Amino acid sequence: MKEDRDRGSGMRTVALLKLIAEGKSSFTLSDLADRAGLPRSSVHRLLQPLLAGGLVERAGGQAYRVGAQFLRISALVMRQADVARLARPILQQLWAQWEETCSLCVYSPAGHIAIVAETLQTPHPLRFVIEPLQELSLVWGSLGRAILAFLPETEAAAALGRPGIAPLSGLPNPSAEELADILSGIRSSGVACYRNEVVDAAGVAAPVFRDDGSVLGSLGITAPARRLKAEMVDGIAESVKAGAQRLSALLGYTAGSDGGLRG
Repeated sequence: MKEDRDRGSGMRTVALLKLIAEGKSSFTLSDLADRAGLPRSSVHRLLQPLLAGGLVERAGGQAYRVGAQFLRISALVMRQADVARLARPILQQLWAQWEETCSLCVYSPAGHIAIVAETLQTPHPLRFVIEPLQELSLVWGSLGRAILAFLPETEAAAALGRPGIAPLSGLPNPSAEELADILSGIRSSGVACYRNEVVDAAGVAAPVFRDDGSVLGSLGITAPARRLKAEMVDGIAESVKAGAQRLSALLGYTAGSDGGLRG
């Protein structure tokens, strides 16, 4: 069947890419065919879409080498795999400016939650401790809502449908209708602000995007509401938004793409 042939061809192409990545900087058709255990004609056919897509390129004579597009994709994957390292100097700059807890969260589609990837704690003794790998709800707080506002509708609905209560107040999760205006405001301003005087909690966060425009997570500052005063929010929001934009740019995101749109 054609579907089986296509699947087999796809698997051979993946195996070929692995061999290319693991091999020398340049290779010949015969070398690659020998390593793959395939006829030269089959390897030649499999190489054609890789050449057309820039994953492989001619290296002169009969030789080939890894293409510029392959290198670009590899760099983007490494950037995203090590996003905490990229975020660290940005968090340090925010911490030096505001001396409050600065955190990077990444979105986990499997659980529809945010996971703390990196955090710098405030030097003040009064604090809300946020630990690395801590799981955060998307419906409470600035870090979660900065992600929730930019998720595709189906994923946002799944996050809103998770049972739970507010981690500090014990209140039941808000409904989609209750959050609609809040999330719309976050999408318009590009920043999520949260404040609850009763439990003395406040935070400001902004979304971080991948190169394809999908939301990777959020970057933000959290503090007791008594210290993160209302008149400070605009200044913190400006700093946090600039930091998130800088990290998004390091991940390959460019403003004006289709990023940040829900669909």
